[in-house]
Amino acid sequence: MEGTTGRATTAWGDAQGRRRDILASAERLLEQSGYAGLTMRAIAAGAGVSSGTVYQYFSGKEDVFVALTTRRLEQLQATLAGADRHAGVSGVLREIVPQVTELWRRLGRSASQWEASALAGGEDSRGVVTSAAAYQDTLRALADALREAAEASGQQLVDDPALPHWVWDSLIGLADDLLLGGARQNNISRRRLIEFASNAIERGIVAQPSR
Repeated sequence: MEGTTGRATTAWGDAQGRRRDILASAERLLEQSGYAGLTMRAIAAGAGVSSGTVYQYFSGKEDVFVALTTRRLEQLQATLAGADRHAGVSGVLREIVPQVTELWRRLGRSASQWEASALAGGEDSRGVVTSAAAYQDTLRALADALREAAEASGQQLVDDPALPHWVWDSLIGLADDLLLGGARQNNISRRRLIEFASNAIERGIVAQPSR
């Protein structure tokens, strides 16, 4: 094991395992201290490796953040691809709420700080482009899953390019409430809030039959 201050890590020579250790350390730091507390030295200590080892995998903390975001978004895309279309639009939404909430809890609130730092770095905004591509892929996967779920239920979605963006923003708002516990303060259970929100989103995006 490399280092003495970090947690037990992967065996020497396991590059993929080492990368996972580094990313896991970075996620813990973001959860505990936010983006300001994310430094390459702290990431290294949490992963039980040297700072030099972290730099073998990532160019800086902005690059680490991009990798974390991309990984979470790709996991969400996989869930959307496998979601049961016959559960309907609201069913697909309920299936991804836990992942969206976890993404927002761990990374979302640091995103604006990351973007400002990455843009200020002047490195051709490579990280911003990479993260934006992963986000766009997620929106496309979301739009496809919702459209297919609607069709499986004999429905049709509103034809508007803003639809997946609005749905995503609505899910982030729901995730924020779930994390802050605002609804619970008014005796609204987590389950009830998710059910109401997913049904409300469905009503907002399904085209009404013409009369």
